Amino acid sequence: MLRWPGLLLGIAALLSLLLHLGSIFNEQIYAWLTQQPYTESELKKVTQKLSDIAQADDARPAGLKGVKPADHQVVYLHHGPVLHKKTAEKPVVLAAKKSPVRMVASSPAAAERIASSVAVAASEVVKEVPQASAASSVKPVVVIASAVVEEELPPLKESPLVAEQTYPAAVEITYAYGIFPIRMSWKAENGHYSLKLRGALFSKSRTFISDGEVGQKGVIPHRFADYRDEKLINEALFNWDDMQVTIKDGGSSKVEALKAGDQDIFSAAFQLALQGSRMKDFTFTVASGRKIYKDVPFEISGQASLRLGDRQIEAILLRGRFEDRTFDFWLAPQWHNMPVRMTLSLGSEGSFDIWANDIKINGEMVLEPPSNSHNSNSNRMMRR
Repeated sequence: MLRWPGLLLGIAALLSLLLHLGSIFNEQIYAWLTQQPYTESELKKVTQKLSDIAQADDARPAGLKGVKPADHQVVYLHHGPVLHKKTAEKPVVLAAKKSPVRMVASSPAAAERIASSVAVAASEVVKEVPQASAASSVKPVVVIASAVVEEELPPLKESPLVAEQTYPAAVEITYAYGIFPIRMSWKAENGHYSLKLRGALFSKSRTFISDGEVGQKGVIPHRFADYRDEKLINEALFNWDDMQVTIKDGGSSKVEALKAGDQDIFSAAFQLALQGSRMKDFTFTVASGRKIYKDVPFEISGQASLRLGDRQIEAILLRGRFEDRTFDFWLAPQWHNMPVRMTLSLGSEGSFDIWANDIKINGEMVLEPPSNSHNSNSNRMMRR
């Protein structure tokens, strides 16, 4: 008699667990259920070009490279000094006296625009003042700002030209791997970058880390590491002084030669994003924590319209081949050549195909995840 209540409790617990998992992975499950097969026949002739992008630090004047701008700047404009006259003549004043003008700039660019605007306004006023003769005893004109600004000025958006010339300093992408989310973060500051991809389910996790330098020559990795459940399982150490890379896999270690432009398996996508429009040769070595893939030739294989998140996006496919291994990086020119899809087929090292589900660039959400109201969503897993 006691078996039935126990069985019912077990079923209820299982249903509760399934509902809980459904609430966590609802977006990924919906995308997976509504996926449409993707075929190579959908590739079309490339009509777009990779954006010509420079690293943000290289766009600064030489004296400001490597200097971190202030997060908050305040500009005060005070009354000019009142010049006392020995004669009865009064100095010419072009504005009523006001309390000190206080302008709050929410960014360095805003502060520069404020100072520039005030300088231009002052110069225009001075032009309207009749020039005194050399013999005149009238004292110099005092120009005083007449408006009182107390509000905080919102930052103006960069022009499209400036936005295209600099690569984002911070990017967050959630990729979909089947029904599982993979979080990617890219950060670049003062000539250094850090790249991290992490997927986790309950107590199990897999993390890839790449860090190094970034500048005029693009991405220069120093270290690539592969962690399973927070434990290091393999890594690649790049020694650019000796032009060698050391592969450490478990207890084994081997050293291979390096040449300028070589990458790890994930920094390669960002090297193509930064340098793709200027690279004459798409061939470079790709390293993982287990193996070196020598002189992988990449080529632009085509363009396709991909359903990503809640939008249809045009992406350019750059494909690299090494024997029976393939490296596919889909770059979106409208988002600084961001890798919106990555497909790696590495034989014994494993294979995976991840698609961008949401993207945040410099704090701005440019791609939202799909909603369940869509009738058709992404064509998730490639079928070869």
